[in-house]
Amino acid sequence: MSDKTHIMNKLLFILLFLLGFFSSQLIGQGLEVTPLEYSNFVSSDTKPFNRNLDSLSVPFFEDFSYQSKRPDERLWEDKSALVNLTLAVRPPGLGVATLDGMDANGNPYEGFVTHGSADTLTSKPFRWSLLPSDSVYMSFYFQPGGLGNFPEFIDSLILEFYNPEDSLWNRVWGTKGEDYPQLTKEFKLKMLPIVDSAYLRPGFQFRFRNFAQLNGSWDLWHLDYIRINSGRNVNDTLMNDVAYMYQPYSIIDAYQSAPMWHFQTNPIENMLEFFNLSLTSLRLGAVGVDYGFDYYNALGVKVDSVTSDPQGPVAYRNEYVLNEAVKYVFDDPGTESTHYDLEYFITNNAEDDVFRNDTIRFQQVFSNYYALDDGSAEARINLNNNGGGFVAQRFEFWTSDTLKAVQVHFNRTSAPSSSSFYLMIWAAGSNQPGSILYEQEVTYPETSGLGAFSTFTLNVPVPLAAGTYYIGWAQTNNAELNIGFDRNLNNNNRIYYNFDGNWYAYAAAEGTLMIRPILRYPYDIFVGYPKTVAPKDEISVFPNPAENFIRIRSKDNVIKNWTIFDVRGRVVLSGSDLDDVVDIRSLKAGMYVVGIWFSDGGYGNTKFCVSGNQY
Repeated sequence: MSDKTHIMNKLLFILLFLLGFFSSQLIGQGLEVTPLEYSNFVSSDTKPFNRNLDSLSVPFFEDFSYQSKRPDERLWEDKSALVNLTLAVRPPGLGVATLDGMDANGNPYEGFVTHGSADTLTSKPFRWSLLPSDSVYMSFYFQPGGLGNFPEFIDSLILEFYNPEDSLWNRVWGTKGEDYPQLTKEFKLKMLPIVDSAYLRPGFQFRFRNFAQLNGSWDLWHLDYIRINSGRNVNDTLMNDVAYMYQPYSIIDAYQSAPMWHFQTNPIENMLEFFNLSLTSLRLGAVGVDYGFDYYNALGVKVDSVTSDPQGPVAYRNEYVLNEAVKYVFDDPGTESTHYDLEYFITNNAEDDVFRNDTIRFQQVFSNYYALDDGSAEARINLNNNGGGFVAQRFEFWTSDTLKAVQVHFNRTSAPSSSSFYLMIWAAGSNQPGSILYEQEVTYPETSGLGAFSTFTLNVPVPLAAGTYYIGWAQTNNAELNIGFDRNLNNNNRIYYNFDGNWYAYAAAEGTLMIRPILRYPYDIFVGYPKTVAPKDEISVFPNPAENFIRIRSKDNVIKNWTIFDVRGRVVLSGSDLDDVVDIRSLKAGMYVVGIWFSDGGYGNTKFCVSGNQY
């Protein structure tokens, strides 16, 4: 078999792989621990249903469209189910409860592969006294898998009722997963009459349970719109409710977050042209709605708004995608970091049964990092090759800066067999990673906190001019590093892997690696590095201080090009010809950093001062 045929066969094998089903070279799997730090979503609840701190009555309703990642303690006795906005596909409304193989603290029930009873979602006791003639029905929506791991045939979701007369839990309904094919399934509605008088007495409870693989976020089931009321019938499947379906996202181009000083290099160009929001309805027929938004800066001052924009028609259980032109460009706050609160709402929903899913908020963060992901990991990525390899994700830096650290989200699980790997920074090649700019051996972290990112500070900060770079990792074996994979935002056209000396585009699944570059201004980073960031390189600028001209020299390396940055990280001069002196008469008096890129792909830098009459 030729080398070309061998590589093509491997590529075909990769393309056939879908989220953990095949043993490919770069594999995605269900998370062993699902993180809980999602985007900064907030929901209001202006029309609460009947709730009591001690017991429940009818009507009972729960749609999980609130900020907490655990079930509302006013309704539920346990906390093992995960309330989230990101794991379900085409939910009937905003937010679901997810049952998997993790406990309330986000830890696997078992540290090894085993199967059994996993999560529970148990209601508080009801204080009702009803009769079978009251026609009491329970209804709920359920979905297997969603964006997470799909339950197999041995996995199940069951519903149990508690009989207060004999103190026993009785199974009243159940469903199983399936082995092949594992295609995305729509939410199904279940209508269940409660006709046994034993269940209509005080002390009744209900609970959902799942049977799953117990060592992580496997075999997912999602629940939504749980309703119990009297006076219902089997055809009572509708609600007077129009709702947002998913959380909102960033309105800056490509990124969920970016440094403000990078964004401000070209704020108009760095905004999205359009953004999307998804609406759905449980009403019969199609309805129109009036949509609006308010944007607030970090001081709480409204900076932009739309009060009424007709949208629709929104039809029953369909997704209506609201496509809007971005009408606002974030102003420079004069600070290195800030945030804007983006609030979207439906304005003509006075008759809605549920108000809290009519308003959604997103916090647009400008800090010292780029983020392509939304902070949620629906799957994980591993490099499955005995000889190890490389994985990289592309980032575009909007201005020159210094890379100080890299943040990575891992599963919170035991360390792999090899507890170290290498952080890697590559220059841009031809539509793939190019020469290596930096590598550093790091230790697999003992992460703490649900959904936490682990921060790896670079031993030597790396100055980078504006442009394209690849950030990722290398390993010398197939240890499962379990890098978080965000499946809500698709950036797989930025992901590449290399296990045999060749780079391949990752096409097995849509998603984003949860890797974030941390940046700072040069003057923040270079304190303590008076000579060079690369100890092997001797770089000099003379005279220093300088007034009109300087010369740039390196002791051992051939210089490819050079760039001069001011203290804000902006490029003020650049070039490649070092045979003559560099004219700096255009520079104002102050401190500057000269960055050097060498022919062998290395780098270095040093500071120098401009004096004289410039002002």
